[in-house]
Amino acid sequence: MANEHTVILVGSYAEHPRGIGELARRCRTHLSVFLHLLGKAEDTPWAQEWAELQQEYPSTESNAPDSVYAILDVCLSPTAQRLKELRVLRARYPSAWWLRSGLTETATMCAHVLEYPEVVSFNGLPGLFARLERLELAPALTASEQARQAAAAFFSHLGFRPEIVEDRIGLVIPRILAMLVNEGAFAVMEQVAAPRDIDTALRLAMNYPRGILEWADDIGLDTIVAILDALYNEYHQERYRACVLLRQYVRARWLGCHTGHGFYSYG
Repeated sequence: MANEHTVILVGSYAEHPRGIGELARRCRTHLSVFLHLLGKAEDTPWAQEWAELQQEYPSTESNAPDSVYAILDVCLSPTAQRLKELRVLRARYPSAWWLRSGLTETATMCAHVLEYPEVVSFNGLPGLFARLERLELAPALTASEQARQAAAAFFSHLGFRPEIVEDRIGLVIPRILAMLVNEGAFAVMEQVAAPRDIDTALRLAMNYPRGILEWADDIGLDTIVAILDALYNEYHQERYRACVLLRQYVRARWLGCHTGHGFYSYG
């Protein structure tokens, strides 16, 4: 029987650890958390950030648990690109529930590639994950009612109010935010307005709690581009084409407030 107090979080050295770090901190109040990291530590541009996170949480490489309740995959890269390693993890913990970040891949696609039907995706959006009260969940078309209930119970235990949505890339809130950020980025690139002016206009005219480009810096511009790219690959619609300015910022590693620079500069 799976250990109901232990979870494994799957991350990638190729990505900034902020997202997995937020999830780990949310989980550790109630659960024992282990990290399962893919790729090579020496190749990451975020070596210091990953090292700090690994000081807080044990890794499956050095101290693997005997059994776990759930495996949470928060990587932005597709399951297919990491399939060999993920199948090993699935085989080692066959009774663990599989929870997949729905930012860049549907639960149904993950289930298809992994050849495991019981996948449920969740809104793992960095920056907002720590603040959300409601959390979007999307079961794969192949998932059983038991998997759906287990995922809802798990996130309820973490203090969320689960809300079931359709299994689509980006779910609901992440998809809407990514599209709004993209429009804001085009406005900046085309010199329609400065970031501060865009954010002020949205707060005053639309009553947004924050400016959309401030939100983008909080979420991470690499995450925004990953969501947009996944949406474009799925639908092939022009509205999901990521702005070149966003790509340039990501190439410069100007990912937002956690790297010191994004649409705004942070001391």
